[in-house]
Amino acid sequence: MSRKVCIKCGKRRNKKSFPKHIRNRDGLDSRCKKCVKKEAKIRNKLHKKSPPKPEICVICKRLPQDFITPYKWHLDHDPDMKYFRGWLCENCNMAGGKLGDTMQSGCNWISYCFNAKRSYLDKKLKNRV
Repeated sequence: MSRKVCIKCGKRRNKKSFPKHIRNRDGLDSRCKKCVKKEAKIRNKLHKKSPPKPEICVICKRLPQDFITPYKWHLDHDPDMKYFRGWLCENCNMAGGKLGDTMQSGCNWISYCFNAKRSYLDKKLKNRV
């Protein structure tokens, strides 16, 4: 029986210990069932204490009707400290997750975009002279 390592607890487990996930290449979630259950419990507690959902996404500032796919709010929380951060649209929630859910990775992204734009504008100015 093949095995897989859970990205949350780091334990090597039997593949039967992982729930199905259609978006992943192997068809399985990257978190084991125990970690998925633990995270769901945390999110359920946060849902009960969270403020009402806003009119617009707090990051991209778009309205629900601006999205092509059915709009769904996502409860954003700090995965390490387990506190509510805000309500996000699916795109913004996924972007944060793909960046590793850390402030450092967010700052790195901003720095990258800023430096790329500055480099582009510097080249454009040099070509004018």
